[in-house]
Amino acid sequence: PLDRPAAREAGPEFLCLSKWEDTAGWLIEHTAKWPKSARFSFVQRVDLHVLAVLELLVTARYEPAQRGSHLREINLRLEQLRFLLRMAKRRDVMPSAGFETAMRGIDELGRMVHGWRVALGERAPSKVVSP
Repeated sequence: PLDRPAAREAGPEFLCLSKWEDTAGWLIEHTAKWPKSARFSFVQRVDLHVLAVLELLVTARYEPAQRGSHLREINLRLEQLRFLLRMAKRRDVMPSAGFETAMRGIDELGRMVHGWRVALGERAPSKVVSP
């Protein structure tokens, strides 16, 4: 429609969804090429987290009352995904070039979700400092 704002003027929820759709599609396409020996250990879990983040983004967009908790859950899922991908790379299941691309997409979404949380007035979690 002509009355729809340009993508750059869209709200954070649309930008996050759009970015993650691209990253999720890329990741799922690439995990399908991983060795069969990793299908049940890594591929299923990575794909599960990728799709869970997508579902949580959609839910956060349409359920404003629970938006903050959904965004925190997205951050948790992204962190779990980072660890899974690091482990897959160390086990030579995931190629280095693919690892870098995936991490860039995950980090970008993490920054976008953080911005969305800040826009909602949420405070960033405090960092734990070791004595």
